[in-house]
Amino acid sequence: MRNYRWIEKIFYKKWGWKLKGIIRKGLKKIDHSLTRWNRRVINWYRIQHCDRDINSIIKNTSIVLDLNHPSVNEAKNYWRKYNIKLNPKWHTFYALLNNTYSSKYIPEYISFNYIIPSLNNNDLARAYKDKNSYDVFMKGIRMPKTVLRCIHGNLYNDSYTLLTNENYIKSLPSEEVECFIKPALDSGRGKNIKKCKISKGKIFIDDIVQDINKLISSYQGEFIIQEGIEQSVTLADIYPYSVNTIRPISLRHKDKIVVLSYELNFGSNKNHVSNTGAGGIVCGLDENGNLTEFGYDKKFNKIFEHPLTHKPFKNITIPNFSELKKLIIQCHERLPHFNLVAWDFGLDKNNHYTLIEYNLRLPGLNDHQVFDGPIFEKYLDEILDNL
Repeated sequence: MRNYRWIEKIFYKKWGWKLKGIIRKGLKKIDHSLTRWNRRVINWYRIQHCDRDINSIIKNTSIVLDLNHPSVNEAKNYWRKYNIKLNPKWHTFYALLNNTYSSKYIPEYISFNYIIPSLNNNDLARAYKDKNSYDVFMKGIRMPKTVLRCIHGNLYNDSYTLLTNENYIKSLPSEEVECFIKPALDSGRGKNIKKCKISKGKIFIDDIVQDINKLISSYQGEFIIQEGIEQSVTLADIYPYSVNTIRPISLRHKDKIVVLSYELNFGSNKNHVSNTGAGGIVCGLDENGNLTEFGYDKKFNKIFEHPLTHKPFKNITIPNFSELKKLIIQCHERLPHFNLVAWDFGLDKNNHYTLIEYNLRLPGLNDHQVFDGPIFEKYLDEILDNL
């Protein structure tokens, strides 16, 4: 037995580390191959999804795209330089609506597959976009007041003090409060955002008392409950049933942060979220806070007044708009890993801007480009040269 151990020791000394290195190298190659394959599948899915989107828009509207316009070949040649295949339907769609032809429009699938990965650290995005982390990264910025947090299945109060499923009731407001419960990690397009009410130590959704354990389970252990904000009369007058959100996009370019575009989203059909994906209305905003005289619905039908309240969009200016730009820059400076950020801000009854959400992976460029044209035009060559 001793001789066997001696031989084993010599063999391991001579060959063991080598074999271990070969195995480790092989596993790394497999891991890299799987990662590349996974990216290709996701990229392919995003392309198919965007193709379906534009085909659906064309099908459901009277839009007729001119795919023989000279700008189509120019756009194809521009993107071909970077080995990127272009679906020209998006370019002609943007140009048809805003009458600005350009090779530098960015369809969503190119944004997701190329632009965002080059500008943002996607590995960190999930942690930074967690709504339960906002009070850490955006401390001192005005946001809706947090009532209760659920992080990784555990309950916390607004100050991150750990609670139990029994004593969390003591941390709830004593008076009745209208709130919203939101998924902390993924609430894109208003998904699973629900209006709720806190009263007498209980949480109500649609006047039904919620069991905290079932609530934790239904949100997969990640949610936040926040008080609603009483919004500015300027916005409530157009649509009072949701917090209507101003959506800017900002870019860190060299040593400066620039705001590329603004838009304003209104809810509709008495819905409590303002997303166009949930049936809302989108309007453009210029850099002085003036609303465009028309907006678009989910199917890109042009409308000049809100379909529910019949309030016209023309001659409306958002108050204190210069303060919003300063706030965007201040917030973006706190996200050093992300050069491109899409924001959602509400405007409260005192005309103060309130940070609702920021998006680091899917900024939603379509509406911005419909109103403002190729918003990356000044910066796109440099971005693509660094891919």
